[in-house]
Amino acid sequence: MELLDLVEGRRFMGREFVVWLWFESEMQETNLRPTGVDPCSLWLEAQITLVLEKEESRLKGAIPASSPEAKEALRQGKLPREAKMRLVRGDREFVWTLKADTLGLSGLKLPTQLKKDDEKHEVFYERMMLLEDLDATLAALYADFVQLRLSDAWDEDIEPLMQSWAHGEKPDADAYLVAKSAVLAAKRAKRKR
Repeated sequence: MELLDLVEGRRFMGREFVVWLWFESEMQETNLRPTGVDPCSLWLEAQITLVLEKEESRLKGAIPASSPEAKEALRQGKLPREAKMRLVRGDREFVWTLKADTLGLSGLKLPTQLKKDDEKHEVFYERMMLLEDLDATLAALYADFVQLRLSDAWDEDIEPLMQSWAHGEKPDADAYLVAKSAVLAAKRAKRKR
């Protein structure tokens, strides 16, 4: 198998990652605790585009992911191709659009405090520090997602809960947290060895 085929064959992971972030955000009331970094609040806002082959649903609004149309698109098998997200940690707010197929960010707004009139190297340093902070958080969230996705708990516990959530039912939050905690605790134990 060629490298390009491998890459193309795994593009669904980015779309499933966005669905998991969406689910995680709603289950945790936006309060996420990625492994190895500080807790944060994260939610989908303003726009989400879901696709299945050539069919596309582009939803806009304050929180389009919470609309019945978004869940209906999921039930039809559509997955997010891109979603606008907001992450808040302390007094810092980051906003961007996540392109699921490439995990690329666009339209990124950083919570910079320095102005263009300040020393250029200080402005540059601040931007790099903020980018590094956001990158570390997104990398930690993706690592948690991959750990969950590759675990037996995904098929046995998490995916059925996500399906019931997509069907508008209230999933068992305690069951989700137990399954998630067991998988991520095993991950932390491996890291300590």
